[in-house]
Amino acid sequence: MERGIENYLRFLRGDSSAMRSIVEMFWDTMLLFTNGYVHNISDAEDIAQEALIELAVRKPRLEEEHQLKAYLYRICRNKSINHLKKYQRMTGLSPEAETFLEDESAEIESRMEMKESAKLLHRTMQKLPQNYREILYLRYFGDLSMKETARVMRMTEKQATAVAYQARQQLRKLLEEEGYSGEDL
Repeated sequence: MERGIENYLRFLRGDSSAMRSIVEMFWDTMLLFTNGYVHNISDAEDIAQEALIELAVRKPRLEEEHQLKAYLYRICRNKSINHLKKYQRMTGLSPEAETFLEDESAEIESRMEMKESAKLLHRTMQKLPQNYREILYLRYFGDLSMKETARVMRMTEKQATAVAYQARQQLRKLLEEEGYSGEDL
């Protein structure tokens, strides 16, 4: 599979099929990241799609893979925050709606072909505070450097490193409570 930045540069040169490759490459991780904010798969899909449209319309000057990833995650984050400000979450979802949302999240996980331990990790991460969950998604699912993660989260690299450490510690504690005894944390 080609790297995202190569596809993006092809898109800028007029190859419209390159955008399809970008979507295929980043869609699932953008969806998981965005769903971590809005907790509604339909809204997450809309936001991820808007982020990709913004990439196609604005055509920012990006030259490296990490810049493309950071740009997409930053747009998803900003659009998610705006969405939450505009539409406050409903407080009492019906059991059917909750089941639907859980099923949609499970479908995304299976499409990404996660191992059982990764599924447990993803579900446990949903219990973390938003900023902890966000920094872990960016670092490990988004594969961004700490510098890029800090930029997306609008904090210094030192602050991001401290938050990431605290997030890993809390995640480890939650995983141990779930009975996970992996030493890879």
